[in-house]
This record gives sequence, structure tokens and C-alpha cells, in this order.
Amino acid sequence: IIKKQYQNGYSTPSPCSSKLHSLPIDDSPFVVEEHEYGTIVTNDLKIGEINISQLFRKYQNESVKIAKPDGLFVELNVYEILALSSIFLLIPGSFSKQMVNIFGSPLLDEVYQKKVIKQATKGSHRSATKSLLAELTNDQTLDESLDSVILECLKTLLTEKIKNEPSEILLITNYLDRMMRKIFHDPDKHIARKSQGRSKQPDFVVSIVHQLQTSGVIFVGEVSPPLEKNNVYKNCNDLIHVGIFMKDCLDSAIDLGADIKLLGFQCIDHTLDFYMMDLIQGTYTMIHIVKISVPVSIKEMLPFIDELEVLLGVQEIFRKSFNTFYAKVCNPSPPSTKASFKRDTLGTPKFKQL
Repeated sequence: IIKKQYQNGYSTPSPCSSKLHSLPIDDSPFVVEEHEYGTIVTNDLKIGEINISQLFRKYQNESVKIAKPDGLFVELNVYEILALSSIFLLIPGSFSKQMVNIFGSPLLDEVYQKKVIKQATKGSHRSATKSLLAELTNDQTLDESLDSVILECLKTLLTEKIKNEPSEILLITNYLDRMMRKIFHDPDKHIARKSQGRSKQPDFVVSIVHQLQTSGVIFVGEVSPPLEKNNVYKNCNDLIHVGIFMKDCLDSAIDLGADIKLLGFQCIDHTLDFYMMDLIQGTYTMIHIVKISVPVSIKEMLPFIDELEVLLGVQEIFRKSFNTFYAKVCNPSPPSTKASFKRDTLGTPKFKQL
């Protein structure tokens, strides 16, 4: 069994999908015999001559092999658990041992670089950032929202950090919420809110508003307060939840005809890690795009201001995804061309069988 995993299951944050569909192991599209590893699928993802999709299918099979005799542990097998739902998690410097054995760390780094810094040459993050900032220079909405974040922090934060560590509710209400709402909340277009049904849904969602109703989720997040920062099980489990929820929301968007990139985040203590997910040839690539610190006092504002350029990038991804998704909500169309690449989510009963 997967230790401590999904005892009570979970429900989708997206109103476009009533439930998550379980996938029987015997019918899994990625469990193949070893002699089939060399099989080439027409739409496989490749880098040069290297077939990334083929290697990922092999990695999925190895994850099943690991699971059957000994079980998977939330604290040790985050990458493998997500791989069973076709989610390819990429966090540079933190790849699992099994991933490195199959892909090799240089190839994993190359896949990550190509997905995150497409505009850069030879891995130059600065050139990519300059290009993005130049593109956003004339966008008044983005400028105003980030300006308002700074002003709100200056008006509401204490000069010194208080000694008492905040609970999860206080962390969201007093610190995280003010930043997220200024960047991702527009009452006429998309609503940023703490999710209800806490135990089975993400802590934080951004929902599209159409005809005075929420019509889809395009951003999800999980939060751990400072007192839980060393709780390895909870934090690993939250990351798994973020991945599964992102996949579910992305599938819902694709069903509506929207080809978007889905954003998610995990907040541990006062550190925010942002992730972006895209469906590419049957593989849900979930890449870590940036890490920032949420300021809790005026004295912490300077480091936060230095990180605003990366928030511009996150906000631009969000803006483009919203525009695409909203257009499809207003004018429904057949499912996106990516619909044929979708893969089912391995649900709780089948996880427990492993």
C-alpha cells in the first residue's frame, strides 16, 4: 500500500469535473512489457534524438515495480506517486534516485531548462527575464497590481516580525492572502479565495467568473504554517495534492477546448514555490518555476521587491491562461486537440492496492 496516502480521498476543485476517475492497474496505458520500451509513438516528446516520453513510460513502469512489493511512501516517493498519474515533476536539484537512474541528471536538467527558460540562450536567466520585462512594460494592469502589493504591504505589515508563529489560517489571512489577491483577484473576472471543504480540496483556488458563477479553476495552492515546516509527511503529501489538483483542472480546461498552462503553488512557512503544468504528448509536465519569500515585516520588504520580476513572469502565465480559458467558457467549442493526450488519474483504491 501507499503509506498514509489518501485515506479519505479528495474532491476536485473544478466545477467542470464532478469527480476524479480511477485507473485500474491492469488497464494502465503506461504499464508495458520490457521489450516494448523501444516502441516509438508518433507524438512522443523528444529532445534531439532522445525520446523523453519513452523514458518516462519506463520510469512509470519502474514506479509500479517499486510499489508492488514494498509500497510507496509519501515521504520518499513523491515523484513516483505522481508518475502513476502521468505527472512528470521537475524540481532542479531534487530529482529522485529512480529518475536519475533512468534519465540521468544532465538530461533531466536539460528538459527542465527547455521548459522553463525557452527564451534564454545557454541557460541565461537574465536574458529571458529582460525579454519578459520588455514585453510587459506597456501592460498597465500588471504594473498596477504589483504596485498595489507593495503599497498594501507597507500599510499593513509591522516593522519587526512578531515572535509568535502564525497558524495556517493566520498565515493565509494576514500575509499570503494580501499578495495573492492583489495579483490574482479581479472580482469581475477571477476570484482568489480560500477553498471550502478544507480536508478534501486545496487550501487556495482562483476560479473564473462567468454569468455570476464560478466556471473553472485555473490556480490551486496548499499551505503549511511555520509550525508544520518540519512535517515531512504533510508537506510531501501537500505537493502530491497540488500535482493531482493541477492535473484535474488542466483536464477540465482541455475538455472545454482551452489549451492553457495551469499554475499551482505550495507555501511552507513563509516560502512560496510556484509550479506550472502543461500536457505534452500524454505527459503532464509539472515544473518548478520560481521560489519567493512572503514578507511578514517591513524589514523583509527589500528582498521581496527584488523578487518582483519573477512574479511578473508568473502573472503573465496566469493572464494568458485566463484569457484563453475565459474565451472558451464564453464561446464553448469541442475539446482541445490535446484531449487525445489526456491520461486518467490513479485514484485512492488503486493506490492502496499498490
